[in-house]
Amino acid sequence: MQKRLFAVLSILLVLSMSLSMVGAQDDAPLPLEAVEGTPRGGTVQVSHRAQPLWVANFNILAPDPTPDTQGLIYEPLMVWNEVDGSKIPWLATSFEWSDDLRGLTVTLREGVQWSDGEDFNADDVVYTFNLLRERPELDRGALWQFIESVEKVDDYTVQFNLSTVNTLGDVQIGQVEPVPEHIYSQVEDPVTFTNENPVGTGPFANVCRFEEQVYELCANENYWIPGLPYVERLRYPGFAGNEQANLAVINGETDWAGHFLPDIEQTYVALDPENNHYYFWPGGDTVSIYMNTEKPPFDDVAFRQAVSQAIDYESVVGIGMYGYTVPANATGLGPRYANWVSQEALDTAAEMGLSTFDSARAATTLDEAGYVDADGDGWRDNLDGSPIAFNVQVVNGWTDWVTSVQIISQNLQEIGVNAQVVTPEFGDWLNNLQTGTYDMSIGWGSAQFSPWNYYRELLYSGMIGEDGRANGVSWARWNSEEVDALIDQFPTTADEAEQMDIIGQIQNALVENVVIVPLFPGPTWYEYNTARFTGFPTEENYYTQGSPWDRASNSRLLVALQIHPNEDMTGE
Repeated sequence: MQKRLFAVLSILLVLSMSLSMVGAQDDAPLPLEAVEGTPRGGTVQVSHRAQPLWVANFNILAPDPTPDTQGLIYEPLMVWNEVDGSKIPWLATSFEWSDDLRGLTVTLREGVQWSDGEDFNADDVVYTFNLLRERPELDRGALWQFIESVEKVDDYTVQFNLSTVNTLGDVQIGQVEPVPEHIYSQVEDPVTFTNENPVGTGPFANVCRFEEQVYELCANENYWIPGLPYVERLRYPGFAGNEQANLAVINGETDWAGHFLPDIEQTYVALDPENNHYYFWPGGDTVSIYMNTEKPPFDDVAFRQAVSQAIDYESVVGIGMYGYTVPANATGLGPRYANWVSQEALDTAAEMGLSTFDSARAATTLDEAGYVDADGDGWRDNLDGSPIAFNVQVVNGWTDWVTSVQIISQNLQEIGVNAQVVTPEFGDWLNNLQTGTYDMSIGWGSAQFSPWNYYRELLYSGMIGEDGRANGVSWARWNSEEVDALIDQFPTTADEAEQMDIIGQIQNALVENVVIVPLFPGPTWYEYNTARFTGFPTEENYYTQGSPWDRASNSRLLVALQIHPNEDMTGE
């Protein structure tokens, strides 16, 4: 039954992916369809963030809403499947470009309702995008950097007029999750709005239980794909740290997880080989060391260069990451973008000694730049003689990253740099990065539709919001007019050779300025237990990225719609 169902679902998914994204679609097929006879009901226990207490904030426009607000409560116009790069029409059925590529006509799916029964239509889409224009601090994707205006054509057609040609504009616009105009237009301040009782179009838009230590999302009775979702609810328990969260996974209490488990074959799979499964897809984003370039000594490229030279990358991946990954290259591009990596940038990195462990060279780099022990206390000082003493932050309980950062801190101390590890809770860690109230930090990257997305979120000045908040992964707060121009130029051409050249120039700028220190391609932590539920992506049938923590592409939406119990649980 499982193999047959997987085959049917795979065929349906392939058919949905083949839908043309150009030209209006009358009676557009549903992106997924329920399979008759599939068991239904049950509560899936999900865990992908070790957080002791939950805070109810389901505002999709917030910088860090309650987990799974994105995709499961609020849905995008388009779902991007990061495994095969396909674009799946979702709340929109088609995206049609004008001849001059300055106009994008989006046809919306009819028959979709918000969870309170109101119709979803063009008014909601136009309102959402205009809200991002009126409140720039909410425009976290810097969409109005290339959108000139948004117009309602009719109830299910929206016209986007662009200020410049943007061949990736359909993806950027398509990944936006619209909000209901009839709700948000009544809100006094959409920036601070916590939206504790959300109204969405998603399959689990009903917050049926919320407590500080557990919350549940129940199936949306008004969901627009008939017969989906199969399961009744998703439960998110709170955990004090990774050890507690991992123990729940190991004990078989968690059905769908996204956690680092040391020696997973022995600590998890061997306990129940029939039901305990995992797959760490190697296409994840690159994890890096970020330095706040707005403050010394991190504003000095020589200091950042020395940091890159000082890190023992093999120990980081071998001990901290338990050998689940490999060291990254200095461009930050992981295996997914291997064909885009510039040899010139790699050669420059080699000349600078980047991404190569060499303590002696790191010490020499600091000596030559003037970072010496001026007062004889055993630690190097700033150029003005003040002490260099800073914190390297990592999320409390993220044991893989904590161990990695401890290794890096020790590496820096060995060359006379007083770097200490601090472990804030997740919310504080992320807020520190976004507001620039940190010194040095480990952090994820952005693995999206193309390497352009990665560099745009990392380097583009437009990603720093009007409120000073760093959106995307622009946490280093480094940018330049030249790189901004290259980022603007990339989507104006469809010529692959020209695009490769542009990405190469951006890589050179990243490397020469040591904007970040790439550590390793991040494994996509993903565990699933089939004792109660099935329908998960498997290594053999990896129909989309399986980890429940994924936000970039809304792939967890595809998974949540295909999970179903092994036997009927209706009414339980």
